Amino acid sequence: MTRFPILMYHNICELPSQSTGLTTSYDKLEAQFQFLVSQGYTSLHFRDIQKLKSSDQYPKKPIIITFDDVYVNQYKFAYPLLKKYNLKACFYVPFSYVGGTDSWNNGSEPIMSVSQLKELDPAVVELGLHSFEHRPYNSLSLELIQEDFKKCHDFISKNELNVCNVLAYPYGNFPRKEPFKSLFFETLKNQNIAYGLRIGNRLNRLPIKNNYELNRLDIKGDDSLFKFKLKLKLGKLSLF
Repeated sequence: MTRFPILMYHNICELPSQSTGLTTSYDKLEAQFQFLVSQGYTSLHFRDIQKLKSSDQYPKKPIIITFDDVYVNQYKFAYPLLKKYNLKACFYVPFSYVGGTDSWNNGSEPIMSVSQLKELDPAVVELGLHSFEHRPYNSLSLELIQEDFKKCHDFISKNELNVCNVLAYPYGNFPRKEPFKSLFFETLKNQNIAYGLRIGNRLNRLPIKNNYELNRLDIKGDDSLFKFKLKLKLGKLSLF
């Protein structure tokens, strides 16, 4: 079976000394992108894989690069690197905070504006959903989840944004217990969501078994290039 890693990033900073936790430095990100290109990985959008009819049609070394929360620092640092190395990525938008700050955290990081989101070349960056208010789905009722989707769709329509039908779960959380889990996945299906992204820190394998439980590898600012290479090959290990 073909390995199918999905990388997850958050903040990108300029100074190496600030590279820790969910914040990765520009230099580390560039080194990681250089490695992906040198090793022959093909970066994909989810729109790309929705066009494929079988696992045989995937490239030899497929990868999806994702960024959560559409921070302005991603626009400033990650977007130019993606263009420089001819890579694609998916940016996941918490729509309530567009043009504001990440107030679900400490509110110190600015979030891209609508105009900045529209400036992103769709051949490079594919936008996706990250809920409306960045609340964990496992803490919401089905009614509130459906209301959250309506707010997302209203925002997308009002601002004429080009958003793919893929959802990155806030905090990686989604209902795990039955029957809520099945009802939640049925809600995603009714909302025409093609893929749901958790964290998991495992490699996906082709063919995909469950579109709503795709694993992402959490790339941390503390990760050395050696650790990044291991994650790409093996997923998260206990020694990490």
